[in-house]
Amino acid sequence: MRSFGADTRMPTLAVVLDLIRARGSASRVELAEATGLTQATMTHAVRKLMQLGLVHEVGTAPASRGTPRRLLGIKADACSMVGIQFDTYSATGVVVDPAGTVVAQRELPAPGQRPPQEVVADLAEGVRLLLKDAAVPRERVLGIGLATYGPQDREAGVLLTPQPTPEWQGHPLATSLSAATGFPVAVENDATAAGIGVQTLGGSASSSASSFAVVYMSGGIGAGLILDGQPYRGVTSNGLELGHISVDALGPPCHCGNRGCLDEIAGPITTTAQARADPALAHRIAPGADPLAGFLAVALAALDGDPVAAGLIDTSAQRLAVATVTLVNLFDIGRVVLAGKAFTDIGPVYRDALQTVLDRAVFMRHVHPVQVELASDVTQAAAVGAAAVVLRDLLESPDTA
Repeated sequence: MRSFGADTRMPTLAVVLDLIRARGSASRVELAEATGLTQATMTHAVRKLMQLGLVHEVGTAPASRGTPRRLLGIKADACSMVGIQFDTYSATGVVVDPAGTVVAQRELPAPGQRPPQEVVADLAEGVRLLLKDAAVPRERVLGIGLATYGPQDREAGVLLTPQPTPEWQGHPLATSLSAATGFPVAVENDATAAGIGVQTLGGSASSSASSFAVVYMSGGIGAGLILDGQPYRGVTSNGLELGHISVDALGPPCHCGNRGCLDEIAGPITTTAQARADPALAHRIAPGADPLAGFLAVALAALDGDPVAAGLIDTSAQRLAVATVTLVNLFDIGRVVLAGKAFTDIGPVYRDALQTVLDRAVFMRHVHPVQVELASDVTQAAAVGAAAVVLRDLLESPDTA
């Protein structure tokens, strides 16, 4: 399985399908011009996509000379993919068609501290219910994409961390979920999946939309990167750990071995712990035992004007902004998208805080602007991206191309 960043060959079929999805319809000539591919390469790619049943001709458009150009569109009913995002505190499932439309969605039981076997059984039941909701026959399902935290072995479908309990480390997650559902399973980093999801849901064909970073915050903080329309995964798909950038060299130790990591001093778990440590605030908002639910309660209190809650959110946002400046400076990107359940209500506050800091602190600010925005659906972006990964893996397979 090829990973952009580890292999310089561009996955042609995925590039072409993404472009058709973004434009709604396009001719072969337009696709060749947009991608820089030769007409012969484009003809082969389109023929292959049509053989796979993913693309068909949907009409014509006038040409400056000669015969009208035949337009290509995506066959939305060609197949379906299931996407699941989960971390310790939340889980969401979706069914997505090749056009990027979410045809079914469910909140699934959060893993919590439960053993992987029990969680996998819940996920399998969630898949069954999602397909029932979507009225999709099993034979039309390409597979399941699973977006979750790292570090992970993406190729083997295994988590390489003892989170949330030691039983999870090395558990054959993809294999066990595949056995429980009968579908192939692909594992992806949740922040990378969110980037792919933003791309799938966004529908923008502009060049400025082809490269962007995702700042992902749910149970923890991470980042994903889309470069020239392709996910950057590094060597092992475990890069861009924004939550483990140190923003305080003398800060508290982190389980990763570093000190003052962003996640340790600005993430939802820490913000909720700070709220619980203030008896008056804890009494007002009742954050409960679930750190993500607690963070959402702090966020709502801040939006309602609670000054203490607003202060906690501001501190978190300012520290996240400092780390995001580093991310932007490293990759010279012009767009940062916020995604993840932690941004459900408070997203606009974080967006505005990051925009203010980036406007004054990004190194290349006099060369080009950096736009901060919210994903069109912050809660579903990673799950949608996980579903899209299933189709991308098919298209990027040497056996397919």
